[in-house]
Amino acid sequence: MSPAPSPTAVEAALGARLRAVATALGLPADADPPQQLAALVERVAAGSARDAWLAYTAIAATFPDRNALAAFRRAVELAPSSERVAAALAVSVDDIGRPGRATRGLELVDDPETVLVDVSFSASNDHNTGVQRVVRSFVPHWVASGRPVRLVRWSPFGGAYVDLDDRERARILAWRSGVPTTVADRAAERAERPIVVPWGARVFHPEVLQQAECAAAACLAEYSGAKVGVLGHDTIPVSSADSQPELESERFAKFLDVVKHADFVAGVSRSAADEFAGFATALSAQGLRGPRIVAVPNAVEVPAEARAAVAGEGAGDELPIVLCVGSHEPRKNQEAVLAAAEQLFAEGVRFRMVFVGGGGRQQTASFDAKVARWRTRGMAVESHRRLSDPELWSLYRRARFTVLLSLHEGFGLPVAESVSLGTPVLTSDFGSLAEVAAAGGCVTIDPRSDVQIVDAMRRMLADDELIARLRAEAAAAPERTWAQFADELWQQFTADEQETAK
Repeated sequence: MSPAPSPTAVEAALGARLRAVATALGLPADADPPQQLAALVERVAAGSARDAWLAYTAIAATFPDRNALAAFRRAVELAPSSERVAAALAVSVDDIGRPGRATRGLELVDDPETVLVDVSFSASNDHNTGVQRVVRSFVPHWVASGRPVRLVRWSPFGGAYVDLDDRERARILAWRSGVPTTVADRAAERAERPIVVPWGARVFHPEVLQQAECAAAACLAEYSGAKVGVLGHDTIPVSSADSQPELESERFAKFLDVVKHADFVAGVSRSAADEFAGFATALSAQGLRGPRIVAVPNAVEVPAEARAAVAGEGAGDELPIVLCVGSHEPRKNQEAVLAAAEQLFAEGVRFRMVFVGGGGRQQTASFDAKVARWRTRGMAVESHRRLSDPELWSLYRRARFTVLLSLHEGFGLPVAESVSLGTPVLTSDFGSLAEVAAAGGCVTIDPRSDVQIVDAMRRMLADDELIARLRAEAAAAPERTWAQFADELWQQFTADEQETAK
Protein backbone atom coordinates (compact mmCIF):
# COMPACT_ATOMS: atom_id res chain seq x y z
CA MET A 1 0.00 0.00 0.00
CA SER A 2 1.34 3.43 -0.92
CA PRO A 3 2.08 5.82 1.94
CA ALA A 4 -0.40 8.61 2.59
CA PRO A 5 0.54 11.87 0.84
CA SER A 6 1.93 14.65 2.98
CA PRO A 7 -0.28 17.59 3.94
CA THR A 8 2.00 19.82 1.88
CA ALA A 9 1.45 17.69 -1.23
CA VAL A 10 -2.31 17.64 -0.68
CA GLU A 11 -2.42 21.42 -0.25
CA ALA A 12 -0.27 21.98 -3.35
CA ALA A 13 -2.52 19.71 -5.45
CA LEU A 14 -5.66 21.44 -4.19
CA GLY A 15 -4.17 24.82 -5.02
CA ALA A 16 -3.33 23.67 -8.55
CA ARG A 17 -6.89 22.38 -9.10
CA LEU A 18 -8.38 25.65 -7.83
CA ARG A 19 -6.18 27.63 -10.22
CA ALA A 20 -7.27 25.36 -13.06
CA VAL A 21 -10.95 26.26 -12.59
CA ALA A 22 -10.59 29.85 -11.39
CA THR A 23 -10.73 31.53 -14.80
CA ALA A 24 -13.69 29.41 -15.91
CA LEU A 25 -15.65 30.66 -12.90
CA GLY A 26 -14.48 34.28 -13.16
CA LEU A 27 -12.33 34.07 -10.03
CA PRO A 28 -8.85 35.55 -9.54
CA ALA A 29 -6.25 33.06 -10.79
CA ASP A 30 -3.30 34.62 -8.91
CA ALA A 31 -4.68 34.48 -5.37
CA ASP A 32 -3.23 32.07 -2.83
CA PRO A 33 -5.10 28.76 -2.23
CA PRO A 34 -7.02 29.83 0.91
CA GLN A 35 -8.27 32.96 -0.86
CA GLN A 36 -9.22 30.97 -3.96
CA LEU A 37 -11.04 28.39 -1.87
CA ALA A 38 -12.97 31.09 -0.05
CA ALA A 39 -13.91 32.79 -3.33
CA LEU A 40 -14.96 29.47 -4.82
CA VAL A 41 -17.19 28.63 -1.89
CA GLU A 42 -18.83 32.06 -2.05
CA ARG A 43 -19.54 31.37 -5.71
CA VAL A 44 -21.31 28.14 -4.71
CA ALA A 45 -23.35 30.02 -2.12
CA ALA A 46 -24.69 32.20 -4.95
CA GLY A 47 -26.79 29.23 -6.01
CA SER A 48 -25.67 27.95 -9.45
CA ALA A 49 -25.80 24.15 -9.62
CA ARG A 50 -23.38 24.15 -12.56
CA ASP A 51 -20.81 26.20 -10.64
CA ALA A 52 -21.28 23.97 -7.62
CA TRP A 53 -20.60 20.88 -9.77
CA LEU A 54 -17.27 22.30 -10.92
CA ALA A 55 -16.39 23.54 -7.43
CA TYR A 56 -16.95 20.10 -5.90
CA THR A 57 -14.89 18.50 -8.67
CA ALA A 58 -11.99 20.88 -8.03
CA ILE A 59 -12.05 20.46 -4.25
CA ALA A 60 -12.58 16.68 -4.13
CA ALA A 61 -10.74 15.72 -7.35
CA THR A 62 -13.76 13.65 -8.32
CA PHE A 63 -17.09 14.11 -10.09
CA PRO A 64 -19.95 14.26 -7.59
CA ASP A 65 -23.06 12.17 -7.81
CA ARG A 66 -26.43 13.81 -7.28
CA ASN A 67 -26.50 13.15 -3.52
CA ALA A 68 -22.98 14.48 -2.97
CA LEU A 69 -23.71 17.60 -4.98
CA ALA A 70 -26.95 18.27 -3.13
CA ALA A 71 -25.26 17.83 0.26
CA PHE A 72 -22.41 20.12 -0.81
CA ARG A 73 -24.71 22.90 -1.99
CA ARG A 74 -26.94 22.60 1.07
CA ALA A 75 -24.03 22.75 3.51
CA VAL A 76 -22.54 25.82 1.84
CA GLU A 77 -25.77 27.71 1.32
CA LEU A 78 -27.02 27.16 4.88
CA ALA A 79 -23.74 27.83 6.68
CA PRO A 80 -22.87 31.29 8.01
CA SER A 81 -20.45 33.10 5.73
CA SER A 82 -17.55 32.61 8.13
CA GLU A 83 -18.09 28.83 8.24
CA ARG A 84 -18.73 28.08 4.56
CA VAL A 85 -15.22 26.88 3.71
CA ALA A 86 -15.24 24.49 6.68
CA ALA A 87 -18.71 23.27 5.68
CA ALA A 88 -17.58 22.66 2.08
CA LEU A 89 -14.54 20.69 3.18
CA ALA A 90 -16.52 18.69 5.73
CA VAL A 91 -19.01 17.30 3.19
CA SER A 92 -16.32 16.50 0.59
CA VAL A 93 -13.66 15.08 2.90
CA ASP A 94 -14.65 11.44 2.28
CA ASP A 95 -14.02 11.82 -1.44
CA ILE A 96 -10.83 13.81 -0.93
CA GLY A 97 -9.43 11.17 1.38
CA ARG A 98 -9.86 8.17 -0.92
CA PRO A 99 -6.64 6.57 -2.20
CA GLY A 100 -5.20 8.21 -5.28
CA ARG A 101 -7.38 11.32 -5.19
CA ALA A 102 -5.94 13.91 -2.82
CA THR A 103 -2.92 14.75 -4.98
CA ARG A 104 -4.56 14.48 -8.38
CA GLY A 105 -4.05 17.14 -10.99
CA LEU A 106 -6.94 18.59 -12.99
CA GLU A 107 -7.26 19.69 -16.61
CA LEU A 108 -10.30 21.68 -17.67
CA VAL A 109 -11.56 21.08 -21.22
CA ASP A 110 -13.62 24.14 -22.14
CA ASP A 111 -13.57 23.94 -25.95
CA PRO A 112 -17.22 23.40 -27.01
CA GLU A 113 -16.06 21.60 -30.18
CA THR A 114 -14.07 18.95 -28.30
CA VAL A 115 -15.73 15.59 -27.66
CA LEU A 116 -14.56 13.47 -24.75
CA VAL A 117 -15.23 9.88 -25.84
CA ASP A 118 -15.69 7.64 -22.81
CA VAL A 119 -14.27 4.25 -23.88
CA SER A 120 -13.73 2.95 -20.34
CA PHE A 121 -14.57 -0.74 -20.81
CA SER A 122 -13.07 -1.28 -24.26
CA ALA A 123 -9.88 0.54 -23.26
CA SER A 124 -9.34 -1.46 -20.08
CA ASN A 125 -10.49 -4.95 -21.13
CA ASP A 126 -9.57 -7.45 -23.83
CA HIS A 127 -13.16 -8.54 -24.52
CA ASN A 128 -14.14 -8.10 -28.17
CA THR A 129 -17.81 -8.97 -28.49
CA GLY A 130 -20.57 -6.83 -30.02
CA VAL A 131 -20.27 -3.46 -28.28
CA GLN A 132 -16.46 -3.54 -28.19
CA ARG A 133 -16.32 -4.41 -31.91
CA VAL A 134 -18.47 -1.38 -32.66
CA VAL A 135 -16.30 0.92 -30.53
CA ARG A 136 -13.06 -0.41 -32.03
CA SER A 137 -14.47 -0.05 -35.54
CA PHE A 138 -15.77 3.53 -35.59
CA VAL A 139 -13.72 5.44 -32.98
CA PRO A 140 -10.48 5.03 -34.98
CA HIS A 141 -12.23 6.78 -37.89
CA TRP A 142 -13.08 9.73 -35.65
CA VAL A 143 -9.45 9.97 -34.55
CA ALA A 144 -7.90 9.40 -37.99
CA SER A 145 -10.14 12.03 -39.60
CA GLY A 146 -8.71 14.71 -37.30
CA ARG A 147 -11.96 15.39 -35.50
CA PRO A 148 -11.56 17.10 -32.11
CA VAL A 149 -11.94 13.96 -30.00
CA ARG A 150 -10.18 13.03 -26.80
CA LEU A 151 -10.35 9.43 -25.60
CA VAL A 152 -10.92 9.07 -21.86
CA ARG A 153 -11.81 6.36 -19.40
CA TRP A 154 -13.22 6.22 -15.89
CA SER A 155 -10.30 6.48 -13.50
CA PRO A 156 -8.98 3.26 -11.98
CA PHE A 157 -9.30 5.12 -8.66
CA GLY A 158 -12.88 6.01 -9.53
CA GLY A 159 -14.70 9.26 -9.66
CA ALA A 160 -13.55 11.06 -12.82
CA TYR A 161 -12.22 10.80 -16.36
CA VAL A 162 -8.53 10.40 -17.17
CA ASP A 163 -6.63 10.20 -20.44
CA LEU A 164 -5.74 6.77 -21.83
CA ASP A 165 -2.24 5.40 -21.57
CA ASP A 166 -0.53 3.89 -24.63
CA ARG A 167 -1.78 0.36 -24.08
CA GLU A 168 -5.35 1.54 -23.54
CA ARG A 169 -5.23 3.64 -26.72
CA ALA A 170 -3.95 0.62 -28.62
CA ARG A 171 -6.93 -1.42 -27.44
CA ILE A 172 -9.17 1.14 -29.16
CA LEU A 173 -7.15 2.32 -32.16
CA ALA A 174 -5.01 -0.70 -33.05
CA TRP A 175 -6.87 -3.70 -31.71
CA ARG A 176 -5.06 -7.02 -31.69
CA SER A 177 -6.63 -10.06 -30.08
CA GLY A 178 -4.66 -12.60 -28.13
CA VAL A 179 -2.17 -10.17 -26.53
CA PRO A 180 -1.90 -11.12 -22.83
CA THR A 181 -2.24 -8.48 -20.15
CA THR A 182 0.51 -8.72 -17.55
CA VAL A 183 0.62 -7.66 -13.92
CA ALA A 184 2.92 -4.82 -14.94
CA ASP A 185 0.37 -3.67 -17.53
CA ARG A 186 -2.33 -3.52 -14.87
CA ALA A 187 -0.05 -1.64 -12.50
CA ALA A 188 0.69 0.92 -15.22
CA GLU A 189 -3.03 1.34 -15.91
CA ARG A 190 -3.61 2.15 -12.24
CA ALA A 191 -0.99 4.89 -12.15
CA GLU A 192 -2.37 8.20 -10.90
CA ARG A 193 -3.26 10.59 -13.73
CA PRO A 194 -4.74 14.10 -13.80
CA ILE A 195 -8.50 14.14 -14.09
CA VAL A 196 -10.04 15.50 -17.30
CA VAL A 197 -13.05 17.74 -16.67
CA PRO A 198 -15.53 18.78 -19.37
CA TRP A 199 -16.63 22.39 -19.00
CA GLY A 200 -18.67 23.30 -22.03
CA ALA A 201 -17.07 20.42 -23.97
CA ARG A 202 -19.12 17.48 -25.25
CA VAL A 203 -19.15 13.96 -23.82
CA PHE A 204 -20.02 10.84 -25.79
CA HIS A 205 -20.71 7.38 -24.35
CA PRO A 206 -20.41 4.64 -27.02
CA GLU A 207 -20.69 1.89 -24.38
CA VAL A 208 -23.10 0.97 -21.62
CA LEU A 209 -21.45 2.35 -18.50
CA GLN A 210 -20.28 0.23 -15.63
CA GLN A 211 -22.47 0.66 -12.57
CA ALA A 212 -19.75 2.41 -10.53
CA GLU A 213 -19.68 5.25 -13.08
CA CYS A 214 -23.42 5.74 -13.62
CA ALA A 215 -24.33 8.00 -10.70
CA ALA A 216 -21.53 10.50 -11.33
CA ALA A 217 -22.07 10.40 -15.11
CA ALA A 218 -25.79 11.12 -14.62
CA CYS A 219 -24.96 14.08 -12.38
CA LEU A 220 -22.49 15.34 -14.98
CA ALA A 221 -25.14 15.08 -17.70
CA GLU A 222 -27.68 16.93 -15.56
CA TYR A 223 -25.58 19.71 -14.04
CA SER A 224 -22.19 20.24 -15.74
CA GLY A 225 -23.51 21.93 -18.87
CA ALA A 226 -21.75 19.41 -21.14
CA LYS A 227 -23.67 18.20 -24.17
CA VAL A 228 -23.89 14.44 -23.58
CA GLY A 229 -24.51 11.81 -26.23
CA VAL A 230 -25.11 8.06 -25.98
CA LEU A 231 -24.82 5.27 -28.52
CA GLY A 232 -27.93 3.20 -27.80
CA HIS A 233 -27.22 -0.46 -28.51
CA ASP A 234 -30.45 -1.83 -27.00
CA THR A 235 -32.59 -1.83 -23.86
CA ILE A 236 -32.48 -5.61 -23.49
CA PRO A 237 -31.46 -5.71 -19.80
CA VAL A 238 -34.75 -4.05 -18.82
CA SER A 239 -37.13 -4.80 -21.69
CA SER A 240 -36.07 -8.47 -21.77
CA ALA A 241 -35.03 -8.66 -18.13
CA ASP A 242 -36.27 -12.25 -17.89
CA SER A 243 -33.32 -13.29 -20.07
CA GLN A 244 -30.68 -11.35 -18.13
CA PRO A 245 -28.81 -11.76 -14.85
CA GLU A 246 -30.27 -9.53 -12.16
CA LEU A 247 -27.03 -7.58 -11.77
CA GLU A 248 -27.02 -6.73 -15.48
CA SER A 249 -30.59 -5.42 -15.29
CA GLU A 250 -29.70 -3.38 -12.22
CA ARG A 251 -26.64 -1.91 -13.97
CA PHE A 252 -28.65 -0.94 -17.03
CA ALA A 253 -31.35 0.66 -14.92
CA LYS A 254 -28.65 2.88 -13.41
CA PHE A 255 -27.34 3.63 -16.92
CA LEU A 256 -30.81 4.83 -17.94
CA ASP A 257 -30.36 7.61 -15.37
CA VAL A 258 -27.54 8.86 -17.61
CA VAL A 259 -29.70 8.47 -20.72
CA LYS A 260 -32.59 10.48 -19.34
CA HIS A 261 -30.33 13.49 -18.71
CA ALA A 262 -28.42 13.11 -22.00
CA ASP A 263 -28.99 15.43 -24.94
CA PHE A 264 -28.73 12.84 -27.69
CA VAL A 265 -29.13 9.10 -28.28
CA ALA A 266 -28.24 7.33 -31.52
CA GLY A 267 -29.85 3.91 -31.82
CA VAL A 268 -27.70 1.40 -33.75
CA SER A 269 -30.84 0.30 -35.60
CA ARG A 270 -34.32 1.65 -36.10
CA SER A 271 -35.56 -0.92 -33.59
CA ALA A 272 -33.01 0.21 -30.98
CA ALA A 273 -33.95 3.86 -31.55
CA ASP A 274 -37.61 2.99 -31.04
CA GLU A 275 -36.79 1.28 -27.74
CA PHE A 276 -35.02 4.35 -26.39
CA ALA A 277 -37.79 6.58 -27.72
CA GLY A 278 -40.26 4.57 -25.68
CA PHE A 279 -38.21 5.20 -22.56
CA ALA A 280 -37.93 8.90 -23.38
CA THR A 281 -41.71 9.17 -23.73
CA ALA A 282 -42.09 8.10 -20.10
CA LEU A 283 -39.84 10.94 -18.90
CA SER A 284 -42.57 13.55 -19.21
CA ALA A 285 -43.97 12.14 -15.95
CA GLN A 286 -40.81 13.51 -14.28
CA GLY A 287 -41.04 16.86 -16.01
CA LEU A 288 -38.10 15.97 -18.27
CA ARG A 289 -37.90 16.41 -22.02
CA GLY A 290 -35.47 13.57 -22.55
CA PRO A 291 -32.81 13.23 -25.26
CA ARG A 292 -33.14 13.75 -29.00
CA ILE A 293 -33.19 10.26 -30.52
CA VAL A 294 -32.15 9.22 -34.02
CA ALA A 295 -31.31 5.95 -35.75
CA VAL A 296 -27.74 5.56 -37.04
CA PRO A 297 -27.55 1.92 -38.16
CA ASN A 298 -24.32 0.04 -37.58
CA ALA A 299 -22.05 -0.73 -40.51
CA VAL A 300 -22.25 -3.91 -42.57
CA GLU A 301 -18.52 -4.33 -43.01
CA VAL A 302 -15.63 -6.40 -41.78
CA PRO A 303 -11.94 -5.50 -41.69
CA ALA A 304 -9.70 -6.46 -44.61
CA GLU A 305 -8.06 -9.24 -42.61
CA ALA A 306 -11.44 -10.94 -42.25
CA ARG A 307 -11.45 -11.61 -46.01
CA ALA A 308 -7.88 -12.79 -46.24
CA ALA A 309 -7.87 -16.58 -46.41
CA VAL A 310 -4.64 -18.37 -45.51
CA ALA A 311 -3.01 -21.21 -47.42
CA GLY A 312 -4.69 -24.54 -46.81
CA GLU A 313 -7.67 -23.00 -45.02
CA GLY A 314 -10.66 -25.33 -44.99
CA ALA A 315 -8.70 -28.25 -46.48
CA GLY A 316 -9.66 -30.42 -43.52
CA ASP A 317 -13.37 -29.52 -43.57
CA GLU A 318 -15.01 -32.85 -44.36
CA LEU A 319 -18.45 -31.63 -43.29
CA PRO A 320 -20.34 -28.40 -44.06
CA ILE A 321 -20.01 -25.93 -41.19
CA VAL A 322 -23.01 -24.28 -39.53
CA LEU A 323 -21.76 -21.41 -37.36
CA CYS A 324 -23.64 -19.78 -34.46
CA VAL A 325 -21.89 -16.71 -33.00
CA GLY A 326 -23.12 -14.83 -29.94
CA SER A 327 -22.72 -14.50 -26.20
CA HIS A 328 -24.40 -17.36 -24.38
CA GLU A 329 -27.59 -16.16 -22.74
CA PRO A 330 -31.25 -17.23 -23.00
CA ARG A 331 -32.33 -14.55 -25.50
CA LYS A 332 -29.69 -15.72 -27.99
CA ASN A 333 -31.68 -18.95 -28.35
CA GLN A 334 -28.70 -21.30 -28.74
CA GLU A 335 -30.63 -24.04 -26.96
CA ALA A 336 -33.16 -24.07 -29.81
CA VAL A 337 -30.39 -24.17 -32.41
CA LEU A 338 -28.68 -27.07 -30.63
CA ALA A 339 -32.00 -28.93 -30.39
CA ALA A 340 -32.54 -28.47 -34.14
CA ALA A 341 -29.01 -29.74 -34.82
CA GLU A 342 -29.72 -32.77 -32.64
CA GLN A 343 -32.92 -33.50 -34.58
CA LEU A 344 -31.13 -33.30 -37.94
CA PHE A 345 -28.31 -35.53 -36.66
CA ALA A 346 -30.91 -38.10 -35.60
CA GLU A 347 -32.33 -37.94 -39.15
CA GLY A 348 -28.92 -38.77 -40.58
CA VAL A 349 -27.97 -35.28 -41.77
CA ARG A 350 -24.25 -34.77 -41.28
CA PHE A 351 -22.66 -31.36 -40.69
CA ARG A 352 -20.37 -29.61 -38.21
CA MET A 353 -22.25 -27.41 -35.71
CA VAL A 354 -19.99 -24.73 -34.20
CA PHE A 355 -21.04 -22.38 -31.39
CA VAL A 356 -18.80 -19.41 -30.52
CA GLY A 357 -19.46 -17.03 -27.63
CA GLY A 358 -18.67 -16.36 -24.01
CA GLY A 359 -20.97 -16.37 -21.04
CA GLY A 360 -21.18 -16.83 -17.30
CA ARG A 361 -20.49 -20.29 -15.93
CA GLN A 362 -24.03 -20.57 -14.62
CA GLN A 363 -25.35 -20.04 -18.15
CA THR A 364 -22.83 -22.15 -20.03
CA ALA A 365 -22.37 -25.21 -17.81
CA SER A 366 -25.60 -26.96 -18.80
CA PHE A 367 -25.17 -26.13 -22.49
CA ASP A 368 -21.58 -27.35 -22.59
CA ALA A 369 -22.63 -30.59 -20.87
CA LYS A 370 -25.22 -31.20 -23.63
CA VAL A 371 -22.60 -30.52 -26.28
CA ALA A 372 -20.24 -33.00 -24.63
CA ARG A 373 -22.95 -35.70 -24.49
CA TRP A 374 -23.77 -35.33 -28.18
CA ARG A 375 -20.09 -35.47 -29.09
CA THR A 376 -19.82 -38.85 -27.35
CA ARG A 377 -22.71 -40.00 -29.57
CA GLY A 378 -20.79 -39.09 -32.70
CA MET A 379 -22.31 -35.69 -33.47
CA ALA A 380 -19.86 -33.11 -34.86
CA VAL A 381 -20.71 -30.29 -32.47
CA GLU A 382 -18.43 -27.95 -30.54
CA SER A 383 -18.70 -24.89 -28.34
CA HIS A 384 -15.89 -22.32 -28.10
CA ARG A 385 -16.00 -19.73 -25.37
CA ARG A 386 -13.27 -17.62 -26.89
CA LEU A 387 -11.50 -17.61 -30.26
CA SER A 388 -8.97 -15.21 -31.72
CA ASP A 389 -10.22 -12.90 -34.44
CA PRO A 390 -8.37 -14.81 -37.22
CA GLU A 391 -9.93 -18.10 -36.06
CA LEU A 392 -13.40 -16.57 -35.97
CA TRP A 393 -13.06 -14.91 -39.39
CA SER A 394 -11.88 -18.23 -40.82
CA LEU A 395 -15.01 -19.96 -39.53
CA TYR A 396 -17.22 -17.24 -41.05
CA ARG A 397 -15.56 -17.70 -44.45
CA ARG A 398 -15.76 -21.49 -44.40
CA ALA A 399 -19.31 -21.83 -43.04
CA ARG A 400 -22.08 -22.99 -45.36
CA PHE A 401 -24.30 -20.63 -43.41
CA THR A 402 -24.47 -18.93 -40.03
CA VAL A 403 -27.33 -18.88 -37.53
CA LEU A 404 -28.48 -16.07 -35.24
CA LEU A 405 -32.03 -16.75 -34.07
CA SER A 406 -32.05 -14.32 -31.18
CA LEU A 407 -35.29 -13.30 -29.52
CA HIS A 408 -34.10 -9.73 -28.98
CA GLU A 409 -31.19 -7.82 -30.55
CA GLY A 410 -30.21 -4.19 -30.75
CA PHE A 411 -28.56 -4.77 -34.12
CA GLY A 412 -27.16 -8.25 -34.72
CA LEU A 413 -23.53 -7.73 -35.68
CA PRO A 414 -22.89 -11.43 -36.50
CA VAL A 415 -25.56 -11.23 -39.23
CA ALA A 416 -24.01 -8.12 -40.75
CA GLU A 417 -20.51 -9.59 -40.59
CA SER A 418 -21.62 -12.86 -42.17
CA VAL A 419 -23.42 -11.09 -45.02
CA SER A 420 -20.42 -8.84 -45.58
CA LEU A 421 -18.26 -11.95 -46.03
CA GLY A 422 -20.77 -13.47 -48.47
CA THR A 423 -21.90 -16.23 -46.10
CA PRO A 424 -25.70 -16.84 -45.95
CA VAL A 425 -27.54 -16.41 -42.67
CA LEU A 426 -30.55 -17.96 -40.95
CA THR A 427 -32.03 -15.34 -38.64
CA SER A 428 -35.15 -14.00 -36.94
CA ASP A 429 -37.99 -12.40 -38.87
CA PHE A 430 -38.56 -9.38 -36.64
CA GLY A 431 -36.80 -6.41 -35.04
CA SER A 432 -33.30 -5.32 -35.91
CA LEU A 433 -32.38 -8.74 -37.32
CA ALA A 434 -35.09 -8.39 -39.94
CA GLU A 435 -33.74 -4.90 -40.71
CA VAL A 436 -30.28 -6.29 -41.45
CA ALA A 437 -31.67 -9.31 -43.31
CA ALA A 438 -33.66 -7.08 -45.66
CA ALA A 439 -30.44 -6.29 -47.56
CA GLY A 440 -30.30 -9.90 -48.80
CA GLY A 441 -28.38 -13.09 -48.18
CA CYS A 442 -30.63 -14.25 -45.36
CA VAL A 443 -33.47 -16.65 -44.62
CA THR A 444 -35.79 -15.34 -41.91
CA ILE A 445 -38.07 -17.42 -39.70
CA ASP A 446 -39.91 -17.29 -36.39
CA PRO A 447 -37.16 -18.08 -33.85
CA ARG A 448 -39.76 -19.30 -31.36
CA SER A 449 -40.82 -22.14 -33.69
CA ASP A 450 -38.68 -25.27 -33.28
CA VAL A 451 -40.31 -26.74 -36.38
CA GLN A 452 -39.35 -23.74 -38.52
CA ILE A 453 -35.77 -23.85 -37.21
CA VAL A 454 -35.36 -27.53 -38.07
CA ASP A 455 -36.99 -27.13 -41.50
CA ALA A 456 -34.90 -24.08 -42.39
CA MET A 457 -31.61 -25.66 -41.32
CA ARG A 458 -32.46 -28.88 -43.19
CA ARG A 459 -33.22 -26.93 -46.36
CA MET A 460 -30.11 -24.76 -46.14
CA LEU A 461 -27.94 -27.85 -45.66
CA ALA A 462 -29.48 -29.68 -48.62
CA ASP A 463 -30.36 -27.00 -51.18
CA ASP A 464 -27.24 -25.90 -53.06
CA GLU A 465 -29.25 -23.64 -55.36
CA LEU A 466 -30.65 -21.77 -52.36
CA ILE A 467 -27.17 -21.30 -50.90
CA ALA A 468 -25.84 -20.06 -54.25
CA ARG A 469 -28.68 -17.55 -54.54
CA LEU A 470 -28.14 -16.31 -50.99
CA ARG A 471 -24.41 -15.94 -51.61
CA ALA A 472 -25.15 -13.88 -54.71
CA GLU A 473 -27.55 -11.70 -52.72
CA ALA A 474 -24.97 -11.20 -49.99
CA ALA A 475 -22.34 -10.24 -52.56
CA ALA A 476 -24.74 -7.67 -54.04
CA ALA A 477 -25.90 -6.27 -50.71
CA PRO A 478 -25.12 -2.55 -50.35
CA GLU A 479 -22.07 -1.96 -48.21
CA ARG A 480 -22.23 0.40 -45.28
CA THR A 481 -18.76 1.05 -43.99
CA TRP A 482 -17.62 1.98 -40.50
CA ALA A 483 -16.30 5.21 -41.97
CA GLN A 484 -19.82 6.04 -43.18
CA PHE A 485 -21.26 5.12 -39.80
CA ALA A 486 -18.65 7.26 -38.03
CA ASP A 487 -19.35 10.26 -40.30
CA GLU A 488 -23.12 10.05 -39.83
CA LEU A 489 -22.86 9.58 -36.07
CA TRP A 490 -20.54 12.58 -35.76
CA GLN A 491 -22.80 14.75 -37.88
CA GLN A 492 -25.88 13.83 -35.86
CA PHE A 493 -24.23 14.30 -32.47
CA THR A 494 -22.52 17.60 -33.19
CA ALA A 495 -25.44 19.16 -35.07
CA ASP A 496 -27.65 21.64 -33.26
CA GLU A 497 -31.10 20.29 -32.48
CA GLN A 498 -32.68 23.10 -34.45
CA GLU A 499 -30.68 22.10 -37.54
CA THR A 500 -31.61 18.43 -37.35
CA ALA A 501 -35.29 19.27 -36.86
CA LYS A 502 -35.49 21.05 -40.23
